[in-house]
Amino acid sequence: TLTNVNFNNLRFVHYIYQCDELIKKMEDHLKHGGFEGPVANATIPKLPPSKAAGYTATPEEAKASTEALLKLAAPSGILARSALVGNEDIFGVLEMLTYGLKGTCAYFYHAEDLKAGDAAYSDGEREQIYQEIYRVGAYLAENCSCKPKEDALMVGLTECLQMGALNLQVMKCLDAAHNALLGTPAPTEVTQEKPVGPAILVSGHDLAVLLRVLEQSEGKGINVYTHGEMLPAHSYPNLKKFAHLKGHYGTHWGNQQKEFRYFPGSILMTSNCLMPPMGKYRERIWTCGPVGFEKLPWVVNNDFTDLIQQAQKFDHTAIAPARSGLVPGQKLQIGFGHAAVLGVADKVVAAIKSGALKHVFVIGGCDGTETSRSYFTDLANDTPEDSIILTLGCGKFRLNNLNLGTLGGLPRLLDVGQCNDAYGAVVIATKLAEALECTVHDLPLHFAVSWFEQKAVAVLLTLLHLQLKNIRLGPNLPGFITPNVLKVLNEKFGLKPAKLHEEDVDLAEMLEGK
Repeated sequence: TLTNVNFNNLRFVHYIYQCDELIKKMEDHLKHGGFEGPVANATIPKLPPSKAAGYTATPEEAKASTEALLKLAAPSGILARSALVGNEDIFGVLEMLTYGLKGTCAYFYHAEDLKAGDAAYSDGEREQIYQEIYRVGAYLAENCSCKPKEDALMVGLTECLQMGALNLQVMKCLDAAHNALLGTPAPTEVTQEKPVGPAILVSGHDLAVLLRVLEQSEGKGINVYTHGEMLPAHSYPNLKKFAHLKGHYGTHWGNQQKEFRYFPGSILMTSNCLMPPMGKYRERIWTCGPVGFEKLPWVVNNDFTDLIQQAQKFDHTAIAPARSGLVPGQKLQIGFGHAAVLGVADKVVAAIKSGALKHVFVIGGCDGTETSRSYFTDLANDTPEDSIILTLGCGKFRLNNLNLGTLGGLPRLLDVGQCNDAYGAVVIATKLAEALECTVHDLPLHFAVSWFEQKAVAVLLTLLHLQLKNIRLGPNLPGFITPNVLKVLNEKFGLKPAKLHEEDVDLAEMLEGK
């Protein structure tokens, strides 16, 4: 369910055969329980026997199995499915729902991996989420394999909004799990000093993995640093209590090929995004969880012994420091989650009532490598001094080197956290509306959302589910938002593409409430 995370064909072969076995077990379970389960479409090809179903296949066996599966997969490809549906608008909506489902499942994976138990959410909530995931999956399976019905477009858009509601529930569970296991994040200043080895760099999103690495490496002479969307880790009490969690290194995932080469130690990827490893660091990068790349070591059972031992033995003095650009030496202000901001809600409300605070911008999301993404930096830089900015996701790295000053004793740029902490932004807006005795729609809220992959789509669907208006989406619109679909979303929600290189025009319209 993640973009740029697993490039190991053999792992996918294993997953496919594992799913096939689970289907057979479920069919047998239903049959022995006296239930008549769904009948598989007779046109669906059966999987060929394969020695590559496990992880011990030879390269030749893996290649043969992969080639066989690719032939079987042709009817499931995007072009084949599009031709089957026969309507680009309806197919686009179905794809938007598919991406939203994948993003929601990615968030739920992180929530489940934290293993916070009933302190985070109940078994009843978990079952409700799984039931909705299954329902949406059944809807997609049926509607992606036939000609659409007359009302398919509006039904599909309704399903997308329901997916937004499910993602909101999942993000709430993930927020609760983070807080239950790691404590409540608090405003924290993080250093970006030159990393010192022996060291381990942890990148991705999975804070549970970082906790395990810190626990297993404690007292072993290793410094641990975060990268990318692991930056918010430094605001959680149960993570920053570890003295060997030293600081943050680098920026967003798109810069990892030039940043990782200068890190003096081992590197661990916990989730997306992984770029093809370069030779300068390929021998010291590791994967875990859903991450995979051919010939890279994959940590299983959360046992990081080999990773830690490599970091201890590695000659960190052999890595020449970057000459410029990678270690800015700045202090990053993080930890402004909903608990922290609502802790000073009286100041925010007073600032709004007095007119000192007139606008609240939400600028962030999933970052990419296109130069056109400077739109978000320029927009933030141009926001008026009577405004604050909530930023989140790896899109924050477009903004967090800006010195935007303070307003009412708070930094004007408030780092809410990871992309899933969009839930925190929603909580902040809801509670401020309650304090001001108005609706969220009456608040001077303005959204500029950067998108790259499935989780960003899930967040977008959540914002639309909440009926939030006039969202700018960029740097470009997803291919599944066709002109006709955009027209519907614009009429209902005011959704519009970001005006690249004309952020001043967008800003002027935002300030007018458009």
